[in-house]
Amino acid sequence: MGHEGRLTEQPAEVTAVATAFSRLLRLDGVWARGVTFREHAVVVTVTLRRRLLHCPECCFSTSARHDARPVESSWRHLDLGTRRLEIRARLRRLACPSHGVRTEGVPFARAGSRFTRDFEDLVGSLATTADETTTRRLVRIDWDTVGRIIVRVMDDKLDPDRLEDLFEIGVDEVSWRRRHKYITLVSNHQKNQVVWGKEGRDTATLDAFIDELGPERAGHIAAVSMDMSAGYAKSVCKDGHSPGALICYDPYHVVALATKALDVVRRQHWQEMRRADELGARQFKGARWCLLKNPENLDQDRRLPYGDCAVLAAPSGVPTA
Repeated sequence: MGHEGRLTEQPAEVTAVATAFSRLLRLDGVWARGVTFREHAVVVTVTLRRRLLHCPECCFSTSARHDARPVESSWRHLDLGTRRLEIRARLRRLACPSHGVRTEGVPFARAGSRFTRDFEDLVGSLATTADETTTRRLVRIDWDTVGRIIVRVMDDKLDPDRLEDLFEIGVDEVSWRRRHKYITLVSNHQKNQVVWGKEGRDTATLDAFIDELGPERAGHIAAVSMDMSAGYAKSVCKDGHSPGALICYDPYHVVALATKALDVVRRQHWQEMRRADELGARQFKGARWCLLKNPENLDQDRRLPYGDCAVLAAPSGVPTA
C-alpha cells in the first residue's frame, strides 16, 4: 500500500480493511467497500444496504429508480486522529410525488447536509459548552457552518412535546454582542431545561411564547419566576394568558433593590448626624457593611454599631436583617 491512494494489497486484505472500517465507523445502513489514505484525509467508500429509495424530505419510499447521480456524494465524518475522515457513496435518484426528483436520503446524514449525523451532533454539543474559537478550531469549520449545523440538529432533536405540562416556568433574558442584543429564554423548572427562546426582551416577546403555548396550556401555568422587568409581568397578567399565575421575582433583584434603599436611608441619616454630631457621624459612616450583613455574622465589636444603625433605620421601614 502506498502512502497515498487506494489500497493495493490482495483482495482478501482489502476486504479485511474495509470490514475493519465498517466496524470502526458504525454508520447505520452501509457497508464499507474501499478505503483511500491521503496525506491529510482518509476516504471511505460505502454502499447502502437497503434496496428501497427514500425521499430525504418525507417518508416516501419506492423501489423505482429515476436515475443515478453521475458523481459520488460525500460527507465529512468524525476525524480519524489528525486526519479528516470523508464518507463517499454512489447514490440514486427517485421521483417523489410531493417533492419531485430528489437524490435518495441516507440513514447516516440529515437531508441537505454534507456532514454525518455523528459529526453534526458533536458540533451541536460543543456549541452548548464551548466558545466560538474553541468550536471552530476543534472541528475545523467556519462559524457560519456551525450555525447551519445547529439549525439542522435542533430541527431533528427538538422535543415536540417540550411545551406540554408546563406549570412552573422561568423567564429571563440573555445578552450577546456586548449587550446590544437580547434573547428571551423560557425554562421548565420541573425538568430544569430551556423550552423556548426568541430574540427580544419586552412584552411582545413573551406574548409570542404564550401565543404558541395557547390559552389552554397557558391557563395551567401556576408560577412564573422572572426579574423585575415590567414587560414580562405585563405579558403574564394579560387576559387569556396566565393572569392567575404567581409571579416570583428573582431574589437577586429584590435584594439588590433593598440594599440600594437601605443605602439611601443610611446616607440620609448620615447627613442629619453630620449637622448634629460630627463625631457620631464619623462612626456611623463606616456602618454600611454592618448593615449589609446578618447580625449573627458580625464580630462582637461590630454588633453595637449595628444596633445603633438598626434603630435609625427602623422608622423608615427598611429591613435590618
